[in-house]
Amino acid sequence: MTPEKFREWIKSIDQNGDGRISWQELRDALRVLGMRCTRWKAWCALVHADLNHNNHIDGDLEVNELMKYAAKRWGITDT
Repeated sequence: MTPEKFREWIKSIDQNGDGRISWQELRDALRVLGMRCTRWKAWCALVHADLNHNNHIDGDLEVNELMKYAAKRWGITDT
């Protein structure tokens, strides 16, 4: 998945449209991708990418951190 596609994917998983990705939204999206252990993977990703500690992934900086994490841990981006 290219970085552009990843950003589109992030926008699409914002189920309530508040501009932030919650743990549950991320978990649901990982399930759709067919991943296992989504509860754990979503929590680890959120802890890593949530730089302002508000329990959501919001803003470009946090999305970039999520992209780096996804590339390293899940192999789903080409970054």
